[in-house]
Amino acid sequence: MTADKADEVMAEYLLKGGKMLAKSCNVCGYPLFEYKGETQCVICPENMSNEGLPAGEPPARTLEPTQSPAQAAAAPGPQGRVAGELEETIVHLCERIRIEQRADECLTLMMAVERGTKALKRLR
Repeated sequence: MTADKADEVMAEYLLKGGKMLAKSCNVCGYPLFEYKGETQCVICPENMSNEGLPAGEPPARTLEPTQSPAQAAAAPGPQGRVAGELEETIVHLCERIRIEQRADECLTLMMAVERGTKALKRLR
């Protein structure tokens, strides 16, 4: 899957009310989302459908939450919580860039950081 297609898929889930988390998928490396009460990867099902496997809703595997209720409550209002999530995601992506050995994946991560910082700037 191209980085642009992955961005489109993630944007769709954000518009549906999904929440991008500061934790990434162990399979594809893209950020995980909290969607319909579950923490899940939204990219892997798209990759499976591209390989001829059934797509449907994202996988039902639930992962541990990345933020405690106390941390979520500390952010003022929805906009503050979104900004906090974006900051955590950007930091996590930067950590992944440091250890990534594949140039194409490193570029994808850098583009995600750039888009995240632009979104964060707009929120503020």
